[in-house]
Amino acid sequence: MAFEVAHPFHAVALAALLSVFASTVSWATPLGNAAEQGDLEQVTRLLDGGADPNEGDAAGVTALHQAAAKGHLEIVKALVEAGADIDQAEYDGDTALVNASEFGHVEVVRYLVDQGADPTLESSHGYPAIKHARRRGHSKVVAVLREAAKRPLPQSGAGGGRFGATTHVFEIKAPKTYKPGYRNRIAAVIGINDYEKWPPLRGAEPDARRVAAQLKKLGFDLVLELYNADATRDGILRLLGSQLQNHTTENDLVTIFFAGHGQTETLPGPAQEKRGYIIPVDGDPGRVFSTGIPMHQLRELTNRLPAKHVYYAMDSCYSGLGFTRGIGLVKKGTSNYIDKVTSLRSVQMVTAGGEGEEVLEREGRGIFTTHFLDALSGEADLNGDGYVTANEIGTYVIPRVTSASDAQQTPQSGRLEGEGEIAFKLPGR
Repeated sequence: MAFEVAHPFHAVALAALLSVFASTVSWATPLGNAAEQGDLEQVTRLLDGGADPNEGDAAGVTALHQAAAKGHLEIVKALVEAGADIDQAEYDGDTALVNASEFGHVEVVRYLVDQGADPTLESSHGYPAIKHARRRGHSKVVAVLREAAKRPLPQSGAGGGRFGATTHVFEIKAPKTYKPGYRNRIAAVIGINDYEKWPPLRGAEPDARRVAAQLKKLGFDLVLELYNADATRDGILRLLGSQLQNHTTENDLVTIFFAGHGQTETLPGPAQEKRGYIIPVDGDPGRVFSTGIPMHQLRELTNRLPAKHVYYAMDSCYSGLGFTRGIGLVKKGTSNYIDKVTSLRSVQMVTAGGEGEEVLEREGRGIFTTHFLDALSGEADLNGDGYVTANEIGTYVIPRVTSASDAQQTPQSGRLEGEGEIAFKLPGR
């Protein structure tokens, strides 16, 4: 039977830079805008007028994050002197030091570590500042951070830092535990066929509706749906950045499904970093940067959720997702396995394929979504315990989609964060 291309997505995710993200949205505070633009006079005026140096925008990005990412040293100094928390992280974990290190602003890095910034804090990618600098080839920044690692840490209160000892003490913390199971199960489902400026699709919107229906059969407490004309850039950001947050509590499972167009850009520079975008219904092929939604922004928005488990199922293709590990701390077969794995934080993802692959349809249905739905219906319950876990979904769909597409499409599956395991309880099991 013939295949046809449905919604190609040559994308990578999550190797994103915070300042670029911040510049793509209009939520920045006046102080943040002035800091990002390098307007020291306006920054000083706002601080003198009582502006809070620690106030973040809707993405948790503060003026200090902006100034550090842009390399505006004098503004960084003004903000720290005004009481900016040097180690404050925006919601996905990046600090000012990480931002400055990522972009190679050696004088900003030197100033921040001199003021007590913690070089061991990890970014949203799980890397300390020095690894960001090393990956980007910023040798001078690496040298500064290496030297900082040899120094005694400042006393508490120095420059807004949060250290209380004069020697390096590293505490290994056990993963935070939650109650077993889920208080609520909430989903956001997005499907787009009828694009304004991109070629129309056939299977994306019907596939998304089928996923929404299956999640309701699984007993999800709330399924938020966004299709076609409603799935604008603002609509998607509002759904993921506000509506989900308003409905989510700490012990919840959130599932996010997207089917539609995507695009990838390759950034200039020696690293040839690639950035993937999902395309809303009002996206413009000629202005992807300003009208698409970067995959890192999608993840960052949902990192604001208090939910212990977040699961992405994307009928699109990606590469370089930064999956951290294939298994968690708890091994299958452990007594009360489901209770144990659902008591630990987890962010997991399954995608329809890898970078450079086409997302294919058969008779108007996406191959990936067809097998994903089979998995959720119970076919992926490989051990017959009445639960379908994220790992079982990956194990089920990868060989089947690869075979059904004649190896043109190979799904990707893995863990982005945490040590737990997402589990879908099958009805009547």
